[in-house]
Amino acid sequence: MFKRIFTSHNVPTSRVLKDTFMLYKRISEQYANQAILNYVRILVPKEILKKTKTEDKEEPLKPVLQWFKKDFMRWTPKNPKCEGCNSPMSSQFYRGTSWKLRSTEKYACNNCGATLMFPRYGDIPKIAETRTGRCSEWSMLFGALLNSLSIRTRIVHDYLDHCWNESLINEKWTHVDSTLDYPISFDHPYYYEQNWNKKYSYVLAFSSNGLEDVTQRYTQQWDIVQLRRKRYKNNAKAEEYADMYSRL
Repeated sequence: MFKRIFTSHNVPTSRVLKDTFMLYKRISEQYANQAILNYVRILVPKEILKKTKTEDKEEPLKPVLQWFKKDFMRWTPKNPKCEGCNSPMSSQFYRGTSWKLRSTEKYACNNCGATLMFPRYGDIPKIAETRTGRCSEWSMLFGALLNSLSIRTRIVHDYLDHCWNESLINEKWTHVDSTLDYPISFDHPYYYEQNWNKKYSYVLAFSSNGLEDVTQRYTQQWDIVQLRRKRYKNNAKAEEYADMYSRL
């Protein structure tokens, strides 16, 4: 997952905004890159493609969601244990050189000295090659897979510690989270607030030509969210975020 990127006042800093906006701009551009879409599409087994095309309209993404979570991707834990001796591992973090390699996490076993490297890619073919990560890698790649199947999909970030996707299903932007078990992974937008105690200020959905404030779609406490926004005088409005994003 993303590290928590808010200040003590729950407001994203300008540097954080610039970095994340640039990343999501590049992810969204990859969602429209036909060469990348062709590359990831061939990763989907033929039987899953067939089921996705013929599945009931009420559960259009069930086959690909279940395959992606159970058979294709692996989760990279935040605090891994040594595969050799099951001992705790210490960690070091290195800032990446660009959005393509956002950062690298290095883990060393405190007992036997074994090491584990976890590069955090923004380059979708590299994520597809490694087939591991946390919510950002999963969402970046899964969004590309759905776009490769002609299911228009964008990436969403809550600016707390999680991201997921939205797909245009029956002309409606619908919550999709490949990290969750089906059916919670499809069209359960209040799950995070109800089960993870999320306290949103902004939830933003990114596409190649702009961003949208979709916070209201994910909360049943909209009045409280609005009060939270008003509490911080320096907090930019969604319109300002959209303008910043458009100028990248």
